[in-house]
Amino acid sequence: MPRLIDRLLAAPNWRVEPFHLAPWMFETDSVLRRRQSAIRAALHQSTVIVIDNVADYYFQHHTTSSGGMDGPAEFPQLAQPFPYAFYEYRLTPSMYDVMFTEADLGGRRVIDTVGIQVQSADAELCRRDLPALVGMMDEKRIGAPVQWVQFLTLFARNSVDRDVYGPCSQLMLAVGPDGLATSHLHIRAWGIADPCFELIDEDERFSIESIGRLAFPAFLAASLLHCRNVTTREHVPPPKLSKAFHRRHGHPLVRFRTLTIEPMKAVVRRDGQTKDSGLNQALHLCRGHFKDYRNSGGLFGKHQGLFWWDMHARGTLDQGAVVKDYAIKLPESGGLIEHR
Repeated sequence: MPRLIDRLLAAPNWRVEPFHLAPWMFETDSVLRRRQSAIRAALHQSTVIVIDNVADYYFQHHTTSSGGMDGPAEFPQLAQPFPYAFYEYRLTPSMYDVMFTEADLGGRRVIDTVGIQVQSADAELCRRDLPALVGMMDEKRIGAPVQWVQFLTLFARNSVDRDVYGPCSQLMLAVGPDGLATSHLHIRAWGIADPCFELIDEDERFSIESIGRLAFPAFLAASLLHCRNVTTREHVPPPKLSKAFHRRHGHPLVRFRTLTIEPMKAVVRRDGQTKDSGLNQALHLCRGHFKDYRNSGGLFGKHQGLFWWDMHARGTLDQGAVVKDYAIKLPESGGLIEHR
């Protein structure tokens, strides 16, 4: 079955999301066509990574009590492991309803598939060739130089429609040589002229930024790809389906990768606290998290690197069980959603 990346490459035209903005606020048709051509070329060069499992985990565990979503500042390594990458995932109804309110109001969920094309550009080249980005690049952490500027282009689709929506939003982020963000995340409607962005009213800007947050699982995936105990598995489409797709659209189905998070073979005991509070604590679930052994003696005193600890239970049942309820207030709906 064709994936979003296949449909993007096969579609002669993309349906750019205008966000109810006036046409005069966007770049000219010739500029937009040139930019779309550049993105299409980047898609052809991209390593395709299907992150359904990463997105599912993200939407379950990376929302905040204030109703926000963990952004790039919450992840330890944002440097892209590939020159060009395309992250794709299915947006399930439960994920959709965390962010949007159509279903609550009896409406149709507009999209069910998300794609994020990511490419990094050298910071000095951006400073020279893209003067509009200089202000963003100067939002840097003290003592942290800017190494790259990342550009994320968001696409979306509903499987019952023929159209691919996008480019929708463009996200821009400056990243230092340590792989950490050095600027705020900037989210804009794709194709809008730079001077016009400041003219957008607050409600419409909030809508643009809300849709842009669909790209956030790609930041978690990038961090996972740097973990030594995370591997990727390549998937080759069935030859007959690929040949038929090539006959209709002029190119075969794209190979893609998925992430495999290997379980850790042992759990590191809490240093120096096993006797007092180690396992003699109430049973509770510890969400998956990163452990950074890059600048220390290493895991078990010898393995240096960035490791992912999957969600696991801690403690013993004879001390009781802790059940945590998280009430997450969503500004889009004004209501509460409980996660147990």
